Amino acid sequence: MHRYDAGRTLPILHAAKLTTPQLAVLEFTREPRTVSAVAIYLGLSKPATSQLIDKLVRSHLVLRTQSKVDRRERTVIISTKGKTLLARIAVARTARFDASLAVLPRAIADKFELILAEIVEVLGNAEPRDSIPPKTRFSRSRNR
Repeated sequence: MHRYDAGRTLPILHAAKLTTPQLAVLEFTREPRTVSAVAIYLGLSKPATSQLIDKLVRSHLVLRTQSKVDRRERTVIISTKGKTLLARIAVARTARFDASLAVLPRAIADKFELILAEIVEVLGNAEPRDSIPPKTRFSRSRNR
């Protein structure tokens, strides 16, 4: 899919002035997350993650608050502006995805829809990604 659709996702990110890691932070902080959790999720150091979050805070795409329990701990959550931006990106991605799949014969498209629905259901019931240690996330064999 990436190969077929090459070059169509990056313009969406460029128009939004987002890097891929910044987009990942927006998606991940739909629920409040600590800076440490974001760092683990991205596989970045805490200082690098803090710099990335600083840029998103300055752009008003996320909010960062100080914990009332531990003043050293910071929580990050997507802002209304960030949610609006993600919604716009989702609409553009959906249109791009639909256009990419429009060339499929109906029978193949129907099979794909069934498989995708099954995948979405399994992922919806799966353990949240941030609770899986980074080194083991993708260790399963792809040859099933």
